[in-house]
Amino acid sequence: MDETGARTTGATDAIRIHPPLLAGILLVVTLILHLIGGNHPVRLHQIAGLLVVALGAGICCYAAALFAACDTTKIPYGEPSRFVSQMPYTFTRNPMYLGLTTILFGFAVFFGSAVMLLAPIVFVVVIDRLVIPREEDTMERLFGQQYIDYRQRVRRWL
Repeated sequence: MDETGARTTGATDAIRIHPPLLAGILLVVTLILHLIGGNHPVRLHQIAGLLVVALGAGICCYAAALFAACDTTKIPYGEPSRFVSQMPYTFTRNPMYLGLTTILFGFAVFFGSAVMLLAPIVFVVVIDRLVIPREEDTMERLFGQQYIDYRQRVRRWL
């Protein structure tokens, strides 16, 4: 806690991670690692993978559009102007991150690649440890008890 009583995250304040960029980099790196492994014929799991990617993209886009409609920032290091708690924020506090995780998982399914499963795992760990705590501190500072009640009611991920 700092002198105002707000929680501080220490070293995480110095690191600025942009979740879509992190997801893209992890996708490219694990795709390269996957492709180094050799020839991969087309299989039915690719349809399932694309459906999972589409689900993740839908969740991300809907949540981002809701932020845009409420005229608040999607930037993790920005100052939100409104507290958004409509669906899908009723079942997860982080639907955009959940959507990005789902997209990364969908690509791993699409390519049938165990190594590509590293991308969603690393993404969740990094976002959960370095990005979300800062966002939660900001939300609590700006919206106080309303956000504290929301945080107790709705899970961080699922």
